[in-house]
Amino acid sequence: MSEPLAGWITIDEAAALIRVPKSWLYERTRLNTVPHVKLGKYLRFDREELLTWARQFHRDGRGRQGPPSVPMPTVTRSPKNRRAPSST
Repeated sequence: MSEPLAGWITIDEAAALIRVPKSWLYERTRLNTVPHVKLGKYLRFDREELLTWARQFHRDGRGRQGPPSVPMPTVTRSPKNRRAPSST
């Protein structure tokens, strides 16, 4: 039988696992944007859940794969009427 806490890792281990600074990970937990559990003053992360979360940010280098973007209209601006510098 597997150990019940085998999947839980500390903030140090989680930061090392996804190769980010601890401060970055603390900020993401404060904003509640990364899956975590807070047990009193202790933060714990489920290893597999954290890896699954991190994989959603994977990029394959092919750029956007959605529908072709609509080109932005060209805006032509007329030059502003500028006063000639005063010669005093």
